[in-house]
Formats: sequence, C-alpha cells, structure tokens
Amino acid sequence: MHRAGRHGARLHSPEASCGRQGGRFAYALQSRAVSKPSVAEVEARSYELDPYGHLNNAVYVNWLEHGRLCFLRDRGHTYASVPETFGVHVVVVRQDLQYKAQVRLGDRLFVTSRIARLGRTSFTFAQEIAFGDGRVASSGEVTMVCVGKDGAAAPIPPGLRSLLDS
Repeated sequence: MHRAGRHGARLHSPEASCGRQGGRFAYALQSRAVSKPSVAEVEARSYELDPYGHLNNAVYVNWLEHGRLCFLRDRGHTYASVPETFGVHVVVVRQDLQYKAQVRLGDRLFVTSRIARLGRTSFTFAQEIAFGDGRVASSGEVTMVCVGKDGAAAPIPPGLRSLLDS
C-alpha cells in the first residue's frame, strides 16, 4: 500500500497547504465544474484517528472545510472578508460525502475543491480528498447559501458570483 505520508515536507501552518490551483489532483472533478480547482495538502494526525487506527469520519468534513477556505484564499478572500466585501454570509446547508478508502496516521492527501453549480442564492462545491498516487479517499458535494443580514437567503452578489466562477 502506498503511504503518501512518507513523502514531502512537513506543513507548519494551515496556510502552507493552500495555494495550488489545478494540477494533477484536480482532473477528476473537471467534468462537473464551473471554476478552476484549488488544491490543499493535508496530513492525518494521531488525534484525528478513531479506535480502529484510521481517520475519524468527522475529520473528512473538517478537511473539506479547509479546502473551501483555500479556494477562497486562492482568490484573495476568506470567510471573514466575504461579508465585508459582498454584504452576505455563506453558510453550509447540505453535505453529501462518500468514503472510499481508509486513511491512516501520516498519510498525506490533497483536497481538491471546485464550484460545480451556481444557482440564484446557493452554490455547490464538488470536493475530493485523494492520495498522491490519485486514489480517492473521499468525494462529495457541499452546498452553501448566501444569507443576508436578516438571516434569509439572498441572491449571490455579482462580485461573489465572479469570484466563484473563476
């Protein structure tokens, strides 16, 4: 079994794992994407394992969140800057995740995030967590909706739509 955790440099901060767009880890999501992909590197740490020695299912959700943050960072934004710049918050309303392969301590993987669909008030990320050799550990879709100051769904502002479409 290939152990992705045995290759590459250590990560020292979450920001260090952001910043790659495209590349060989993004090919699987291209057929259903609106945007260019962002790729973030992650590593399975001891406190993220379950009693069976593999990555706890909840950690995948955290890694997908990290991938979405890197998607925004690659485009010059963060979750904090979105409401400041565009006047809306973006919140998760649906997550659909499939687990396809075990991840063990020290494994290094790549989270690829793209926009698969842009609606009137919501947008959907297609995301994948894959080993360096291309094997997919998990894939899924996360739908987010824009919310105005009143707490109700709001149309995606034109500037945010452009950012998501890039």
